[in-house]
Amino acid sequence: MSLKQYGIYLAFPPTVDLRAEGLGRHLAMFLKGAEKLGDARFIIVCPSWSQETLHTLFESEQVSAEVFEIASPQNKPYILSVFEAWRAYRSRSKRRSGRFQRMLDFAMGKVSRVWQVFAKKAVAVNSFASMVAFLLLSLAALIVALPISIIALPVAAILVIKRGWSMMRRHASSQITWCHKIASRINSLLARPDKEGLLFRLFDEMQKIEAGRMQDIIDSLPRVRAWYSPTAFWPSFNKIKAPRLMCVPDVVLNDFPVGFSMLGGNRLATVYETLEKSIKGGCNFVTYSEATKWNTLIDRYGIPAINVKVVPHAPNDLHHWIKITGFPDVEATSRKYCQSLMRGALQRSTNVDYTSAFNNGDVEFLFYASQFRPSKNVMTLLRAYLHLLRRRYLGVKLVLTGHPSAIPEIWQFIFDNRLENDVIFLHGLKIEELAAFYKLATLAVNPSLSEGGCPFTFTEALSVGTPVVMARIPVTEEVIQDPDVQDATFFDPYDWEDCASRIEWAIKNRAELLSLQLKTYAELCERSWTDVVREHLQVLDEISAMNAVVPSNA
Repeated sequence: MSLKQYGIYLAFPPTVDLRAEGLGRHLAMFLKGAEKLGDARFIIVCPSWSQETLHTLFESEQVSAEVFEIASPQNKPYILSVFEAWRAYRSRSKRRSGRFQRMLDFAMGKVSRVWQVFAKKAVAVNSFASMVAFLLLSLAALIVALPISIIALPVAAILVIKRGWSMMRRHASSQITWCHKIASRINSLLARPDKEGLLFRLFDEMQKIEAGRMQDIIDSLPRVRAWYSPTAFWPSFNKIKAPRLMCVPDVVLNDFPVGFSMLGGNRLATVYETLEKSIKGGCNFVTYSEATKWNTLIDRYGIPAINVKVVPHAPNDLHHWIKITGFPDVEATSRKYCQSLMRGALQRSTNVDYTSAFNNGDVEFLFYASQFRPSKNVMTLLRAYLHLLRRRYLGVKLVLTGHPSAIPEIWQFIFDNRLENDVIFLHGLKIEELAAFYKLATLAVNPSLSEGGCPFTFTEALSVGTPVVMARIPVTEEVIQDPDVQDATFFDPYDWEDCASRIEWAIKNRAELLSLQLKTYAELCERSWTDVVREHLQVLDEISAMNAVVPSNA
């Protein structure tokens, strides 16, 4: 059997951790689905900075190395390496600040005692002989101290500046507002570079240069039959002079312009322009749902229907990540394992002072696994949760996997309503931790206003025996068609009271809802990720046969 080679094009910007991206997990499941085909191999061309995170992602998801190879330009840009080293230092320094301070105090105590000795010697100089002796002693001490001073002086300078800064803040806070703003700006720049215009432009230039280096690699791979891009954010994909297929999961920037503009301003406008440029420069498209095909690509962008294929997702089964065998009570053992994973993850929450001592493995909680974007509708869920907690007296926690700093309104709502110990933020969960939280959750919730395909929430939760309530949107109705399941599962995503009502009903009728949804889940499981890959390859083979070379539209 001859091995067919296909290309996958990735151009994520620097600092993106693909393990935390939905597209990263989708790519891993796609490649795992290819393992059973046996006659397909994928060449992944990506930026130099993505190679390490890709290997880490595929290792964590247990993707066989037989189905892919990664090709990327050699050597990351030096400035990016410096930036990453600085961020790593900052994260380590936070953990080690207490120990460092103790070591510094000890060293400063020694320096103080040495200084006292020198002071006594200095005041005792009263003759030429005693002066020579003092100078020789000073010279010897200087030679010994020189290597230490090379390190100590910069540290001392930093401490002096820090001490001076603290004094200024205490005694003249009204006069240094501008300094505080600058410091906050610098801190934000280093902590979240993707949110800052300066580094965004710098990274954008890096991507443009890297895209050229990637193109050189692609040009050297004539054996690749056709190329696939899993998203439409990269216009450089259209420069490939070979058959190519672009996936358009959705265009949420177009659907929620106000929400995104409030977060990103001109930067998001640039991203939107890039997205439109990619779509308008493309020729063959694939998407996850009929809703995206017709409402977005055909009606909005005027793409001919014949050029758009629909390949739905397959279910995401998380059960094997927490499955424990070889014990008399497998279910109880699995639950204990999940509780252990949960306790470990809670040590990394944004409110670790509370969660680090949280030992109740049987706590009831709602779970929403998603990054925070305007389309994810987190505020509706928070309003519904507040009502359930304070008005309906349901003693459940709410666990979210986004970072509250992504949308300031979220954290402000938490603070204003004193929910710091009720809403738990856990960003960057590992796949086995994600499975554990789904398993232990009382109920999974997904209020999202827009998705490219049926949200992973439905099948991921049901694969470990947890029921789900979701927003009623076109793509969920497209996948879940049973009227009874729809009525029990869906709520109006624009009405927080309807969301709260559906959650309360689901908690009180959990067993009934789970039994009803498991029937639909069993039907969805008839489709596998191998089917998804096979259908993608059929499309790639078709466009490869139609035109051996596709002219560049970029």
